[in-house]
Amino acid sequence: MLRHDPGITPGTRREPTPRPRSVHAPAENDVTPPQPPEHPQGPSDASPHRPRRKARNRCRHVLLVQDTPVLAQPLEACGDARHPVRVVAVPSAAEARDYLAGHTVDLAVVDHKLPDGSGIDFTHELSAGTKPTTSVVVADNADLDTVTAAMRAGACDFLVGPVGTEQLRPCLDRAMQRRRRDAAVNRRIRRLRRLCRQLNDARVDVSRQVDILCTDLVTAYQELAAQFQNVVQTSEFNGVIKDELDLESLLRKTLEYLVGKAGPANAAIFLPATMDEYSLGGYVNYDCTSESADMLLEHLADVVAPKLASVEDYVHFTNNRELRQWFDDDAAYLADSEVIGVPCVAGDDADRECLAVIVLFRDREQPFTEEALEACSSLGATMGTALEKVIRCHHRAALHDDEAWDSHAETEDYFGENDDDDALPF
Repeated sequence: MLRHDPGITPGTRREPTPRPRSVHAPAENDVTPPQPPEHPQGPSDASPHRPRRKARNRCRHVLLVQDTPVLAQPLEACGDARHPVRVVAVPSAAEARDYLAGHTVDLAVVDHKLPDGSGIDFTHELSAGTKPTTSVVVADNADLDTVTAAMRAGACDFLVGPVGTEQLRPCLDRAMQRRRRDAAVNRRIRRLRRLCRQLNDARVDVSRQVDILCTDLVTAYQELAAQFQNVVQTSEFNGVIKDELDLESLLRKTLEYLVGKAGPANAAIFLPATMDEYSLGGYVNYDCTSESADMLLEHLADVVAPKLASVEDYVHFTNNRELRQWFDDDAAYLADSEVIGVPCVAGDDADRECLAVIVLFRDREQPFTEEALEACSSLGATMGTALEKVIRCHHRAALHDDEAWDSHAETEDYFGENDDDDALPF
């Protein structure tokens, strides 16, 4: 339901009545602190001009080296409220050195003539020290050579007396400017030196990493070349034996291949007879007599072959000391010989089985070539696989013969023949 106000004409807008504000009359001693101006919320850099940092008052420390400190008061008068000047006066260069050993000054004002030496020499000492000090040389009178010597000694200014505050104030300002400039240069130099050390450390680290990378690349290349050579040797030996299934022919071809690679040498192949015993399968006699060859081959079968059967890869003995480490006193049979032993292994690590041991030896005055060593390094696994294939084929053939014999025996029994248990199968 709408209520009609008789004082308002329909269709006109009624203005709101303002509310009365309470006015607080300040007390007699009531002081309202000024309110800070309101700033719109936003980033701190919204103002176009940042307030400058208030400069701090810094006292300027001046060391006056003069036998009579007549310039102490004029130097102090050069100061102001922002930069007061504090003067420390010493009469000689020796006392100045003692003071500088424990204090730092902004400026040193040095008299040309000192009781214990030349002011120019002391100025050079100040500028060439580990902590250089800005210096000004003063003199009652001086010629061009003296002024030049002072400037070369490191003085930033040279004043000829009588000297007052009017001459000292601009000189002091120039000296302080030079000190600030030298301090900035020194900071830059220290920063550059630090960067140079960091760059040098980075260079050393990069060089070390490059050396490691080059070494790894060389090692990888050598391993790749060795693997490639192993593949070549393996392929060549596989081409020699092909799919040979006759044991005698396989041994003969293997010995011919080794002698062809190593040159004239004594070579023997030992086959396992029982678990720990080996017998001679084939050999090539190069420089042994018949009597010594039989004894030597028997010794190799009894001592050398069982020990070489347990190694993972081929072994190469080049001197008597290495032979004694392996075979103790039995190494006397192979004294002064260079020996290569190759285990011919079949199967993986779990089912590893040594099916033959190859031994090559000859006088160590005729060492084996790299080609012979490479051939022996790739021969063991290939020869072991070939022997495993031969053994598998012989077992299969023997199993076939046993089955044929059993079938023949059943036929004879069925027809009532061959009743004698001691009868031969043929």
